[in-house]
Amino acid sequence: MQTMSLVEEELGGPSVFKDLAKLDFDYVPESLPGREDAIRWMSSTYRGLTQGANREHALLWGPVGTGKTAVAKLFARSFKTVLGKQGRPLEVVHVNCRSRKSDGLAMLGIMSHFDPHYPDRGFSVGEMLRDLKRTLDRKGCHLLVILDEVDALLKTEGSSLVYDLTRFNSEGGPAWTGISVVMISQENVLSLLDPAALSTFKQTNAYEFKPYESQTLEGIVQQRVELAFQPGAVDGDTVCLVADIVAAQSGNARLAIEILQKAGRMADDEGRQVVGPEEVRAAKAYSHDYITTSKLQQMPQHPLLVLLALARRLKKGDAYANTGAVEQAYKIACEEFGEEPRAHTQFWKYLKQLEGAGFLLSRLSGKGQAGTTQLLSIPDAPAKAVEEKVLELLRKPVPQ
Repeated sequence: MQTMSLVEEELGGPSVFKDLAKLDFDYVPESLPGREDAIRWMSSTYRGLTQGANREHALLWGPVGTGKTAVAKLFARSFKTVLGKQGRPLEVVHVNCRSRKSDGLAMLGIMSHFDPHYPDRGFSVGEMLRDLKRTLDRKGCHLLVILDEVDALLKTEGSSLVYDLTRFNSEGGPAWTGISVVMISQENVLSLLDPAALSTFKQTNAYEFKPYESQTLEGIVQQRVELAFQPGAVDGDTVCLVADIVAAQSGNARLAIEILQKAGRMADDEGRQVVGPEEVRAAKAYSHDYITTSKLQQMPQHPLLVLLALARRLKKGDAYANTGAVEQAYKIACEEFGEEPRAHTQFWKYLKQLEGAGFLLSRLSGKGQAGTTQLLSIPDAPAKAVEEKVLELLRKPVPQ
């Protein structure tokens, strides 16, 4: 088949996706599950701009994938709309300081927002600040600067630019035509500011973002599923599985979105109309395969038999298996390998051993199920692949 035909065939085939752009890391939806308190805090912090203050500044900090940038962008977008209704024009500029890790490059990013043809050389930071003041005065607008990954800038250049931006309004001019700053970092960078720059920040204007928990991640994953996938392409159990996998590892929403996208692409490649648990496990293994032969070799025989039983329960496409079903499958596996099944209490210890080693994850059954039972799953590899690896180890002759 000619290359053109191959490309046309791939591009023209059915897909589980309806809008893949909604899985981009840079996409910010109209609401952020689990970050309502952060939005409220931002609104409270910058409320002063509507009450006569000529600047407000804040720091958002926490691990990767906890929603810092999304919160800042969504707040800024909404804040601009609200202020516009009040006749207070606001401009918003987002600067990634990891790619613009010098004062000059950061300032050029700000100036390019107002003039895409602004010269990229020949002007000092001071001259660009002067031009920026003239621009804001002429437009009669306030500027909200989001300095993302600001630690890269502070560690390279110090806090001179932060000081210049946060003190921008001190030399007079129309009260509204000033600058407010949002700093974003994985760490609390207030200690990296020199005394002069630190004096412009209120110590209480720092908000710490914690990793997402499983329940919140479920809301995030479900939202992206509804935005990005065809109706019915991803069911509720698969959504829960993605959330549980990510919560157990890092609470990083970006990883959840990455797994969703990769799992969807795998489903498309296989010509499937549904993204199932096996695609999710394969996608997780693609990003970071935790279940390796070397790690399995360290597990005793009976925990391996329990893992084999779980893999066999899951390989037909289920996201989870209840403990009773897994224990029954464990007894069958023991019979297959000529082993005496251990008692229920010891079986539970094997489950905890496997969970502690990262080979399985567990959750309590939710609504719609009678009583409360423990549900088990494999987070980091397709169940069929786990079954094959475990069988290979169990069938290997024991050294004499």
